[in-house]
Parts: sequence; structure tokens; C-alpha cells
Amino acid sequence: MSRSLLFAAFNEGVHRSMAGNHEAALQSFDQVLAVDPRHFPALTAKAFALKQLGRTEEALKGFQRAIELDLSAADPHREAALCQLELGEPEAASLLMNRAVQLNPTPGYREAAAIEVYHLGNALLTQGRRPDKARYRLARQVFELALELSPAYVEAAKALADVWEHLGDPTQREHYTQMATRLRPASS
Repeated sequence: MSRSLLFAAFNEGVHRSMAGNHEAALQSFDQVLAVDPRHFPALTAKAFALKQLGRTEEALKGFQRAIELDLSAADPHREAALCQLELGEPEAASLLMNRAVQLNPTPGYREAAAIEVYHLGNALLTQGRRPDKARYRLARQVFELALELSPAYVEAAKALADVWEHLGDPTQREHYTQMATRLRPASS
């Protein structure tokens, strides 16, 4: 496959993925990777498509392969961290996310990562069966990571207060409630 055909196959995959047709996008990315298994953009795009399809373990492997190819790229680290969170591995996720924000230290990147982490924490508590203590403990770790990424994130502090209430620790609940109150901007 010539470089122009490789580029065309990659672009087709991107267009398919952006249109929400992730299965078809995977076929395009696989065409590219069959010719060039080290094609970093196709590898990360394929992993992202797998993640969108809910195939989190496969996506994680793709992001890990991308990290091996380019240790200096922040996005595969962040995406791998989000996969780890979805798989219930907050410690591994924290390491990857911290590496991602080291590689891209801009405040906007940190805040965007914090928002993604926060939404995953909410998903833990709202999807599927009724949350039990184990899910609240996992959500606590996820929300703590969001707050670590963005220490002024009011919603993460409020979520931690709610989680601690469900976990039965009024001292921690009050701590995060007060933190959320201090972080909330004064109304004008």
C-alpha cells in the first residue's frame, strides 16, 4: 500500500469514527496497521474506537502499545488511565494520569482530564445495579483523582462529600462539604 493509500485509509477511519461508525473505522485502522504496525495515529485512533464501543480491555492494550511507541505523548497516557478507571483500577489509572499531566502540564489539559475522571466517577454510581460500598469506595478514589488533577473543582469536592456520606464517615463528609463551599465562587 502506497503512502497516499495508507493516508487515505487512515482518513477514512477517522471520518467513520467521527460519524459514530466505530466498527467500520476499526476496519480502516486495521488496514493501515497491517501495512505499518507502528503507525501511531492509527494505533491511537483504533484504541479510541474500541473504547467507544465499550471494548475497554482491548482499548487499553492499544493505548499501552501507543505509549510504548511514543513515551512523550500525553494523550495515550490519559486515555489508558481512563480505561484503567473503567476497569476498576484507580491506582494504575492515577499513575498514568499523573504521567499524562507531566507530559502536558497546561492547565486546560489538567482540567479537561479532571472533568473526564469526574464523569467516570458519576457513571460508576449511576450505571447498572444499585451502588454498594465497594462501588462507593471506588468512586471515592476516582473523585479524589479528579480533585487532585484540578484542586479547585467544586463538583468533585461535592461528589466526595456525597460518597463519604454513603460510606458513613461524617467527618470526611463535612471536610469535603466545607471544601466545596470554600471553592464555590462568591455570587455577585
